[in-house]
Amino acid sequence: SSSQTQATFNNFIQMYEFTEEQIDWVLAEISYSRKQLDSDLEQIKEWLKLQHHLPACRLKESDNFLKNYLTGCKGSLEKTKRKLDAYYTFRSHSELFTNRDPLDPQYVQMRQLMTFAPVPVISEGRKIMFLFGSITKVDPEGFHFLPFLRAYLNCSELWLREVGIHPQLYLLGDYDKFTVQHLMKVKLLLVRDFVYYLLNEMPFRIAKISWINCPPFIVAFINKWVKPFLSKKLRDRLYITSNGIEEVIQDLENVPLPEQYGGDFPLRQLSEQWREEEAKRRQWYLNELSEQCDESKRVVSEDPTNPYFGVPGSLKRLVVD
Repeated sequence: SSSQTQATFNNFIQMYEFTEEQIDWVLAEISYSRKQLDSDLEQIKEWLKLQHHLPACRLKESDNFLKNYLTGCKGSLEKTKRKLDAYYTFRSHSELFTNRDPLDPQYVQMRQLMTFAPVPVISEGRKIMFLFGSITKVDPEGFHFLPFLRAYLNCSELWLREVGIHPQLYLLGDYDKFTVQHLMKVKLLLVRDFVYYLLNEMPFRIAKISWINCPPFIVAFINKWVKPFLSKKLRDRLYITSNGIEEVIQDLENVPLPEQYGGDFPLRQLSEQWREEEAKRRQWYLNELSEQCDESKRVVSEDPTNPYFGVPGSLKRLVVD
């Protein structure tokens, strides 16, 4: 039953729930009070009601989802609105979103060839959450680039809505099993779209991206085709090495390491659980997450440089403690 499904998921998601104290650390880091966050949340909900060009699913979003945007944008209502608008609008402008089905055969095949999951641990000194991603075996035939990117998209969609406020992210990618044959399947347009999605639509605050075990052809590809799309700030936070986990081990203090790095964190099992949760929500991916904008209903600001999207009620209500 659906209630049993939710109960199982709640159990699984509890691993990721932060304590009240941990949430306080995250909010303190960006100088955001709970009262102000609650006030801003109501304002964003009111604003969304007026955005008739955005899909109807905008009115069903969880508080977690909107709070993640507000905290990811460090309390800036304007940036939050801009990112939310871009998030919904981009759905009709990129091949990334043409097939959201988590049971699509190519997608299922790709998910079985990779592990990707957040590590459900943060500590006071770090306020950082780690995401591990890698391909588990050399199988260029089974590698499909679009489903590979969609694995990150699908997990993000679920995570933003189900898990409460999250801190900065540290992304660790392992290219140990990547070959030239894999690279031949990479589409540059999708790389550009994915980077745009990550930077301009997602509310993630990225502390660092480390890519390990990178063969020379991957390093060359990243330098030529990925770095130019990144902001200077993110380029400075991107670390690429041909060496293994030992090269970044100083970043991983107090972080449970996955089995493939000599630890006992069950990354593969957790990655599979995320995939199962996506499958249980198949109708949501096919319906709500596939809804698109109706640009004919967009209210265009008279001043094209105005960052407020020409929407009434844009001024932030400051809450005084």
